[in-house]
This record gives sequence, structure tokens and C-alpha cells, in this order.
Amino acid sequence: MKTVLTLVRHGRPELADRLLGRTDPGLTPLGWQQMQQSCQGLKVDAIITSPLTRCADFAQALGRERQLPVETESRFQELDFGDWDGLDFQTLWQSTDGAFELYWQAPWQETPPGGESTESLQRRVEQALLEHGTRHKGKNLLLVTHAGVMRLVLAWLLEGSRQGNAHLSRVTLGHAARITLSLYQDEQGQVWPQLVELYNPQEAP
Repeated sequence: MKTVLTLVRHGRPELADRLLGRTDPGLTPLGWQQMQQSCQGLKVDAIITSPLTRCADFAQALGRERQLPVETESRFQELDFGDWDGLDFQTLWQSTDGAFELYWQAPWQETPPGGESTESLQRRVEQALLEHGTRHKGKNLLLVTHAGVMRLVLAWLLEGSRQGNAHLSRVTLGHAARITLSLYQDEQGQVWPQLVELYNPQEAP
């Protein structure tokens, strides 16, 4: 029996020019519109959301609109960028003595000062995916989450997470981008993930 999980990145938030990990701005009106468009027509039995405002506010509103259960899952929140969290990108490139550039190029080897490692992010995301996929077997789940989480899911699906830079510069996901995957559990309990769809809208400059 297959479980279908659709991960949707939050729409455009306030402070979009900054490194947003645990920093918690809400969505702009455009961000709400992007999410409504991305989720329109999706078959959904339950919603799971990151606790951060830019995800949870829309998830709760959609749950009320469709009369669906909404569960908050902290393991689907964005990477904690530590001392860099909330800083604008110009400051990060110019004022970190090259540390941010090193992290951007090799996120598996480098960790933000005072922050979370990419390995930790992947470990919690994989664990949460497998748990929810098993617990909601046969259902269609909507996961409202973040770009960092979705990049790691793509890396997990392609089994190439440690071979390159799937977390940052090699994968660009627009606001309200969407990944759909299926999880099939065989008779031995082995879970087989499969990529079904990637929808990746890009905003006009």
C-alpha cells in the first residue's frame, strides 16, 4: 500500500532577502496567493506543518477550509542557521570572513556557527517522513515545509546527498514549490520511496 506525500514550500515571506532558518516572519499577501495556487486541486487527507509561522498559518487556514486534521511537526522546520539566522545575504557574503562561502560550497562539511549540521537536518527529516508515511499508510498527506527540508528530501530520493551540494546552491526551489513522492512498504517492512512530481514555479524578477 502506498502513502503519497506532497511537500510544499511556504510562499514568499516577509524578510525574504535574509537567511531564514528559525527566524519566524509571516507570509506576504503574494506568499498567500502562491500557496493557494500551489495547493489548489490537491487531493489531501491530512496536513502536517512546520511550526514556523510562514508555514503553519497557511496550513491551519487550509485545514479549516477543507475540514482536514492539521498536525504540527517540529522535525519539518528549516535548518537552524545559528548566528547567521536572520542576517541579510549581503552581510553574510561580506562579513563572515569567507565562512558563509565555505558553507555554501560544502554544507556537509561545514556547519553554521552555533547552528545545526546538514547531517542532523537530514536525519530528522528522514525519520519524520518514514514515521508519518507508516502511521498514515494509504493516505494522501500535505506537508507544508521549507526549501532546506525539500532539498534534503530530493537528495534522499536520489541517494546522492553526500556526493554534492543538494542542500544549497545546486537546487533552486521557488516559493510554493511542490514535491510529490510515494512511499511503498513491502512485506519485509522495507520502505521504497519514489519521486512522482516536481513543481517548481519561479517568480518574475
